[in-house]
Amino acid sequence: MGGNFIKIAAGRNNWKRFLSSFVLLLGFMFLGSIAYFTASGWYVTNDGDPASYYDAKKAENVHIDPLADFVLSHIIYVFWFFGLALLMRLIHKRSIKTLITADKNLNWKKVAWGFAVFFSLIAGTTIIDFILNPSDYSLNNIEVTDFFKLFLFVLILTPLQTTSEELLFRGYLMQWFGRKINNALLLSLIVGFIFASLHFSNPEMGYSRFFVGSDYLISGVLWCYISAKTNSSELTIGAHAANNMFIGWFLTMDDSVYGNIPSLFVVTNIDPKISLLWTIISMGIFTYFSLKKFGGLNKPPGRLVS
Repeated sequence: MGGNFIKIAAGRNNWKRFLSSFVLLLGFMFLGSIAYFTASGWYVTNDGDPASYYDAKKAENVHIDPLADFVLSHIIYVFWFFGLALLMRLIHKRSIKTLITADKNLNWKKVAWGFAVFFSLIAGTTIIDFILNPSDYSLNNIEVTDFFKLFLFVLILTPLQTTSEELLFRGYLMQWFGRKINNALLLSLIVGFIFASLHFSNPEMGYSRFFVGSDYLISGVLWCYISAKTNSSELTIGAHAANNMFIGWFLTMDDSVYGNIPSLFVVTNIDPKISLLWTIISMGIFTYFSLKKFGGLNKPPGRLVS
Protein backbone atom coordinates (compact mmCIF):
# COMPACT_ATOMS: atom_id res chain seq x y z
CA MET A 1 0.00 0.00 0.00
CA GLY A 2 1.18 3.54 -0.69
CA GLY A 3 -0.02 5.10 2.56
CA ASN A 4 -3.07 7.16 3.44
CA PHE A 5 -4.90 8.50 0.39
CA ILE A 6 -6.51 11.36 2.33
CA LYS A 7 -3.42 12.29 4.34
CA ILE A 8 -1.36 12.17 1.17
CA ALA A 9 2.39 12.19 1.77
CA ALA A 10 3.53 12.78 -1.81
CA GLY A 11 4.35 16.31 -2.95
CA ARG A 12 3.84 19.59 -1.12
CA ASN A 13 0.45 20.13 0.44
CA ASN A 14 0.41 22.96 2.97
CA TRP A 15 -2.64 25.21 3.11
CA LYS A 16 -0.98 28.01 1.15
CA ARG A 17 -0.39 25.69 -1.80
CA PHE A 18 -3.94 24.37 -1.65
CA LEU A 19 -5.32 27.89 -1.52
CA SER A 20 -3.14 28.99 -4.43
CA SER A 21 -4.05 26.01 -6.58
CA PHE A 22 -7.75 26.44 -5.77
CA VAL A 23 -7.76 30.07 -6.90
CA LEU A 24 -5.97 29.13 -10.12
CA LEU A 25 -8.33 26.19 -10.64
CA LEU A 26 -11.26 28.60 -10.49
CA GLY A 27 -9.46 30.50 -13.24
CA PHE A 28 -9.28 27.36 -15.39
CA MET A 29 -12.99 26.77 -14.80
CA PHE A 30 -13.72 30.35 -15.84
CA LEU A 31 -11.68 29.88 -19.01
CA GLY A 32 -13.61 26.69 -19.68
CA SER A 33 -16.87 28.61 -19.35
CA ILE A 34 -15.61 31.27 -21.75
CA ALA A 35 -14.64 28.53 -24.22
CA TYR A 36 -18.12 27.00 -23.88
CA PHE A 37 -19.84 30.35 -24.41
CA THR A 38 -17.65 31.09 -27.43
CA ALA A 39 -18.14 27.66 -29.01
CA SER A 40 -21.90 27.77 -28.38
CA GLY A 41 -22.17 31.22 -29.92
CA TRP A 42 -20.24 30.10 -32.98
CA TYR A 43 -22.34 26.95 -33.37
CA VAL A 44 -25.76 28.57 -33.16
CA THR A 45 -24.59 31.26 -35.60
CA ASN A 46 -23.50 28.69 -38.15
CA ASP A 47 -25.91 25.77 -37.70
CA GLY A 48 -28.34 27.08 -40.31
CA ASP A 49 -31.27 27.10 -37.86
CA PRO A 50 -32.70 30.62 -37.33
CA ALA A 51 -34.52 29.43 -34.19
CA SER A 52 -31.35 28.44 -32.31
CA TYR A 53 -29.51 30.91 -30.09
CA TYR A 54 -27.46 31.15 -26.93
CA ASP A 55 -29.29 32.61 -23.92
CA ALA A 56 -26.58 34.45 -21.95
CA LYS A 57 -28.87 35.14 -18.98
CA LYS A 58 -29.68 31.46 -18.48
CA ALA A 59 -26.24 30.35 -19.77
CA GLU A 60 -27.80 27.74 -22.04
CA ASN A 61 -28.36 26.96 -25.70
CA VAL A 62 -31.95 27.22 -26.98
CA HIS A 63 -33.41 25.17 -29.88
CA ILE A 64 -30.01 23.65 -30.55
CA ASP A 65 -29.34 20.09 -31.75
CA PRO A 66 -29.31 18.08 -28.47
CA LEU A 67 -26.25 16.09 -29.56
CA ALA A 68 -24.31 19.28 -30.32
CA ASP A 69 -25.38 20.75 -27.00
CA PHE A 70 -24.23 17.57 -25.23
CA VAL A 71 -20.77 17.81 -26.80
CA LEU A 72 -20.41 21.56 -26.18
CA SER A 73 -21.38 21.20 -22.52
CA HIS A 74 -18.31 19.04 -21.91
CA ILE A 75 -15.80 21.68 -23.01
CA ILE A 76 -15.44 23.02 -19.48
CA TYR A 77 -14.33 19.61 -18.21
CA VAL A 78 -11.35 19.62 -20.58
CA PHE A 79 -10.12 22.78 -18.81
CA TRP A 80 -11.12 21.34 -15.44
CA PHE A 81 -9.12 18.12 -15.96
CA PHE A 82 -5.97 19.63 -17.47
CA GLY A 83 -6.08 22.51 -15.00
CA LEU A 84 -5.99 20.04 -12.11
CA ALA A 85 -3.20 18.04 -13.76
CA LEU A 86 -1.09 21.16 -14.35
CA LEU A 87 -1.63 22.62 -10.88
CA MET A 88 -0.85 19.31 -9.19
CA ARG A 89 2.45 19.18 -11.04
CA LEU A 90 3.47 22.84 -10.71
CA ILE A 91 2.19 23.75 -7.24
CA HIS A 92 1.82 20.47 -5.36
CA LYS A 93 4.79 18.78 -7.05
CA ARG A 94 2.92 15.51 -7.58
CA SER A 95 0.98 13.79 -10.32
CA ILE A 96 -2.76 13.92 -10.84
CA LYS A 97 -2.79 10.19 -10.05
CA THR A 98 -2.33 11.09 -6.38
CA LEU A 99 -5.86 12.54 -6.43
CA ILE A 100 -7.06 8.98 -7.03
CA THR A 101 -4.75 6.76 -5.01
CA ALA A 102 -1.61 6.85 -2.87
CA ASP A 103 -0.41 3.63 -4.51
CA LYS A 104 2.23 3.59 -7.24
CA ASN A 105 -0.22 2.48 -9.93
CA LEU A 106 -3.94 2.83 -10.51
CA ASN A 107 -5.97 -0.28 -9.76
CA TRP A 108 -8.05 -0.54 -12.91
CA LYS A 109 -9.76 -3.65 -11.56
CA LYS A 110 -11.28 -1.51 -8.78
CA VAL A 111 -12.45 1.05 -11.33
CA ALA A 112 -13.99 -1.71 -13.47
CA TRP A 113 -15.60 -3.34 -10.39
CA GLY A 114 -17.14 -0.02 -9.35
CA PHE A 115 -18.44 0.55 -12.86
CA ALA A 116 -19.86 -2.96 -13.33
CA VAL A 117 -21.54 -3.20 -9.93
CA PHE A 118 -23.09 0.25 -9.99
CA PHE A 119 -24.19 -0.08 -13.62
CA SER A 120 -25.89 -3.36 -12.66
CA LEU A 121 -27.60 -1.72 -9.68
CA ILE A 122 -28.89 1.20 -11.76
CA ALA A 123 -30.07 -1.16 -14.49
CA GLY A 124 -31.71 -3.45 -11.94
CA THR A 125 -33.61 -0.73 -10.10
CA THR A 126 -34.70 0.79 -13.43
CA ILE A 127 -36.06 -2.56 -14.63
CA ILE A 128 -37.95 -3.04 -11.36
CA ASP A 129 -39.37 0.47 -11.62
CA PHE A 130 -40.42 -0.25 -15.22
CA ILE A 131 -42.21 -3.44 -14.10
CA LEU A 132 -44.02 -1.49 -11.37
CA ASN A 133 -44.74 1.59 -13.52
CA PRO A 134 -44.65 0.58 -17.20
CA SER A 135 -46.68 3.61 -18.31
CA ASP A 136 -43.86 5.92 -17.18
CA TYR A 137 -41.53 4.57 -19.88
CA SER A 138 -41.73 4.65 -23.66
CA LEU A 139 -39.34 4.06 -26.52
CA ASN A 140 -37.83 7.27 -27.78
CA ASN A 141 -38.66 8.22 -31.38
CA ILE A 142 -35.08 8.53 -32.61
CA GLU A 143 -32.94 7.72 -35.61
CA VAL A 144 -30.52 4.81 -35.27
CA THR A 145 -27.66 7.04 -36.48
CA ASP A 146 -28.44 9.61 -33.77
CA PHE A 147 -28.32 6.96 -31.05
CA PHE A 148 -25.03 5.62 -32.45
CA LYS A 149 -23.55 9.13 -32.27
CA LEU A 150 -24.87 9.53 -28.73
CA PHE A 151 -23.43 6.17 -27.73
CA LEU A 152 -19.95 7.26 -28.87
CA PHE A 153 -20.22 10.73 -27.32
CA VAL A 154 -21.30 9.29 -23.96
CA LEU A 155 -18.58 6.62 -24.13
CA ILE A 156 -15.87 9.24 -24.71
CA LEU A 157 -17.07 12.43 -22.99
CA THR A 158 -19.03 11.25 -19.95
CA PRO A 159 -16.01 9.57 -18.26
CA LEU A 160 -14.13 12.86 -18.75
CA GLN A 161 -16.90 14.73 -16.94
CA THR A 162 -17.37 12.25 -14.11
CA THR A 163 -13.64 11.67 -13.57
CA SER A 164 -13.01 15.43 -13.46
CA GLU A 165 -15.65 15.71 -10.72
CA GLU A 166 -14.16 12.78 -8.83
CA LEU A 167 -10.67 14.29 -9.01
CA LEU A 168 -11.99 17.53 -7.56
CA PHE A 169 -14.38 16.26 -4.90
CA ARG A 170 -13.19 12.78 -3.88
CA GLY A 171 -9.55 13.75 -4.46
CA TYR A 172 -8.54 17.39 -4.20
CA LEU A 173 -11.14 18.67 -1.70
CA MET A 174 -11.04 15.57 0.52
CA GLN A 175 -7.25 15.82 0.70
CA TRP A 176 -7.39 19.55 1.41
CA PHE A 177 -10.02 19.36 4.16
CA GLY A 178 -8.59 16.04 5.33
CA ARG A 179 -5.43 17.83 6.44
CA LYS A 180 -7.39 19.08 9.46
CA ILE A 181 -10.37 16.70 9.64
CA ASN A 182 -9.54 13.22 10.90
CA ASN A 183 -13.07 11.78 11.01
CA ALA A 184 -14.19 10.04 7.82
CA LEU A 185 -17.89 10.67 8.48
CA LEU A 186 -17.45 14.39 9.09
CA LEU A 187 -15.14 14.76 6.11
CA SER A 188 -17.62 12.92 3.87
CA LEU A 189 -20.52 15.07 5.05
CA ILE A 190 -18.67 18.32 4.34
CA VAL A 191 -17.30 17.42 0.91
CA GLY A 192 -20.45 15.50 -0.01
CA PHE A 193 -22.56 18.57 0.74
CA ILE A 194 -20.30 20.73 -1.45
CA PHE A 195 -20.67 18.15 -4.25
CA ALA A 196 -24.46 18.15 -3.89
CA SER A 197 -24.79 21.93 -3.65
CA LEU A 198 -23.06 22.44 -6.99
CA HIS A 199 -25.79 20.29 -8.57
CA PHE A 200 -28.64 22.26 -6.97
CA SER A 201 -28.92 24.49 -10.06
CA ASN A 202 -29.60 21.49 -12.36
CA PRO A 203 -32.98 21.59 -14.16
CA GLU A 204 -34.21 18.41 -12.47
CA MET A 205 -34.31 20.29 -9.14
CA GLY A 206 -37.63 21.64 -10.44
CA TYR A 207 -39.26 18.29 -9.66
CA SER A 208 -38.57 18.75 -5.93
CA ARG A 209 -35.78 20.74 -4.35
CA PHE A 210 -35.91 18.61 -1.21
CA PHE A 211 -36.09 15.12 -2.68
CA VAL A 212 -33.82 15.70 -5.68
CA GLY A 213 -31.40 17.64 -3.46
CA SER A 214 -31.41 14.75 -0.99
CA ASP A 215 -30.66 12.41 -3.90
CA TYR A 216 -27.51 14.36 -4.76
CA LEU A 217 -26.54 14.67 -1.09
CA ILE A 218 -26.79 10.93 -0.39
CA SER A 219 -24.73 10.09 -3.47
CA GLY A 220 -22.12 12.73 -2.69
CA VAL A 221 -21.69 11.76 0.96
CA LEU A 222 -21.59 8.00 0.39
CA TRP A 223 -19.15 8.24 -2.52
CA CYS A 224 -16.89 10.37 -0.28
CA TYR A 225 -17.24 7.84 2.53
CA ILE A 226 -16.39 4.93 0.23
CA SER A 227 -13.27 6.79 -0.95
CA ALA A 228 -12.20 7.51 2.63
CA LYS A 229 -12.79 3.96 3.86
CA THR A 230 -11.29 2.13 0.85
CA ASN A 231 -8.32 4.51 0.65
CA SER A 232 -8.82 5.64 -2.97
CA SER A 233 -11.43 7.07 -5.33
CA GLU A 234 -11.08 4.25 -7.86
CA LEU A 235 -14.43 2.67 -6.96
CA THR A 236 -16.32 5.96 -7.16
CA ILE A 237 -14.69 6.90 -10.46
CA GLY A 238 -16.18 3.71 -11.90
CA ALA A 239 -19.54 4.13 -10.17
CA HIS A 240 -19.98 7.79 -11.12
CA ALA A 241 -19.20 7.01 -14.76
CA ALA A 242 -21.63 4.07 -14.72
CA ASN A 243 -24.44 6.23 -13.31
CA ASN A 244 -24.11 9.02 -15.88
CA MET A 245 -23.41 6.74 -18.82
CA PHE A 246 -26.47 4.58 -18.09
CA ILE A 247 -28.67 7.68 -17.94
CA GLY A 248 -27.12 9.09 -21.11
CA TRP A 249 -27.61 5.90 -23.10
CA PHE A 250 -30.98 4.76 -21.85
CA LEU A 251 -33.04 7.48 -20.16
CA THR A 252 -34.06 10.96 -21.21
CA MET A 253 -36.65 13.16 -19.53
CA ASP A 254 -37.95 16.70 -19.54
CA ASP A 255 -36.11 19.30 -17.45
CA SER A 256 -32.89 17.36 -16.95
CA VAL A 257 -29.29 18.46 -17.26
CA TYR A 258 -28.79 16.28 -20.36
CA GLY A 259 -31.78 17.73 -22.16
CA ASN A 260 -33.63 15.98 -24.98
CA ILE A 261 -30.79 13.72 -26.12
CA PRO A 262 -31.65 10.65 -28.28
CA SER A 263 -31.54 8.10 -25.46
CA LEU A 264 -33.36 4.80 -25.97
CA PHE A 265 -36.22 5.52 -23.58
CA VAL A 266 -38.23 8.54 -22.48
CA VAL A 267 -39.30 8.74 -18.83
CA THR A 268 -42.47 10.62 -17.87
CA ASN A 269 -44.39 11.19 -14.64
CA ILE A 270 -41.21 11.60 -12.60
CA ASP A 271 -41.81 10.95 -8.90
CA PRO A 272 -38.80 12.39 -7.00
CA LYS A 273 -39.71 10.44 -3.86
CA ILE A 274 -39.53 7.12 -5.72
CA SER A 275 -36.30 8.19 -7.44
CA LEU A 276 -34.81 8.98 -4.04
CA LEU A 277 -35.90 5.56 -2.74
CA TRP A 278 -34.09 3.81 -5.63
CA THR A 279 -30.99 5.93 -4.95
CA ILE A 280 -31.02 4.95 -1.28
CA ILE A 281 -31.32 1.27 -2.23
CA SER A 282 -28.64 1.29 -4.94
CA MET A 283 -26.22 3.49 -2.98
CA GLY A 284 -26.76 1.46 0.19
CA ILE A 285 -26.02 -1.83 -1.57
CA PHE A 286 -23.02 -0.38 -3.39
CA THR A 287 -21.57 1.08 -0.19
CA TYR A 288 -22.00 -2.19 1.73
CA PHE A 289 -20.32 -4.38 -0.87
CA SER A 290 -17.58 -1.83 -1.58
CA LEU A 291 -16.59 -1.73 2.09
CA LYS A 292 -16.99 -5.49 2.48
CA LYS A 293 -14.76 -6.29 -0.50
CA PHE A 294 -12.18 -3.51 -0.25
CA GLY A 295 -11.94 -2.83 3.46
CA GLY A 296 -13.44 -0.56 6.07
CA LEU A 297 -16.62 -2.48 6.91
CA ASN A 298 -15.36 -3.86 10.22
CA LYS A 299 -13.44 -0.76 11.29
CA PRO A 300 -14.75 2.19 13.34
CA PRO A 301 -17.09 4.29 11.13
CA GLY A 302 -15.16 7.51 11.65
CA ARG A 303 -11.70 6.11 11.08
CA LEU A 304 -9.71 7.02 7.98
CA VAL A 305 -8.15 3.98 6.34
CA SER A 306 -4.48 3.84 5.33
